Amino acid sequence: MEEETVKDLTRLQKGKYVSLKTYRKNGDGVSSPVWFVEENLKFYACTGENTFKVRRIKNNSQVQIASSNSSGKTNSEYLDAEAQFLTMDKIESIRRLFRNKYRMFRLWSFFQNLRKKEGEKQIYLEISPN
Repeated sequence: MEEETVKDLTRLQKGKYVSLKTYRKNGDGVSSPVWFVEENLKFYACTGENTFKVRRIKNNSQVQIASSNSSGKTNSEYLDAEAQFLTMDKIESIRRLFRNKYRMFRLWSFFQNLRKKEGEKQIYLEISPN
């Protein structure tokens, strides 16, 4: 692994947000800041199932990630990665990681669960740098 890539991965691991860049069908990239957790050099994010980023990932699993602030301003280079949707058997362990990292995650989850009644589920993504 290149030295710059290792530095960017280290910066990613220490941050609270990553900028997740997904791609439209026409190839244009769209970035969104997301909370994330990391385990074994894989990154995990959570979002609503009806979000545009989920739709874009369904069409193209190739993404890019970079360390960012809450507004999405990056402070590292983007790394190529691949996103996959997590299966139910792995979600609870990832939720635990989120609860440990973010104090507000429980409150956020509560409000997201209220939205479930409106028909939207939460999707967990596994993001593996290439």
